[in-house]
Amino acid sequence: MSASNLIEPSHNIEVEDSDSKTELSSTDKYFLEQRNVILQDINNTMDSILNGLNELNISLENSIAVGKEFESISLLWKNFYNELEENVEGEDDGIDNNM
Repeated sequence: MSASNLIEPSHNIEVEDSDSKTELSSTDKYFLEQRNVILQDINNTMDSILNGLNELNISLENSIAVGKEFESISLLWKNFYNELEENVEGEDDGIDNNM
C-alpha cells in the first residue's frame, strides 16, 4: 500500500490491488485507524512545539530590543568612568611629580 492511499478511519476501506478491489481485514483497518490517530497526535505535538518556539523567538527579540535601548546609556556611563580614570591618573601623576 502506498502513501497515496491514506485513508480516513470512518470510511469504507478498500485497496486497489492490480485491477481488483479487496476489502481490508479488521486488523488492517485497526492498524490504519491507529496510524491515523498517531499521525494526528504527532501533528498536534509538532504544532505545539512550533507555537512554543514562536513564543520563545518573540521573547528573545523583546529582550534584545530592551538591551539595545540601554546601549546609549551604557556608552554614556562608560565615557563618564573613562574620564574619571583619566582625571584620577592625572592627579596621581601630579602628586608623584611634586614629591
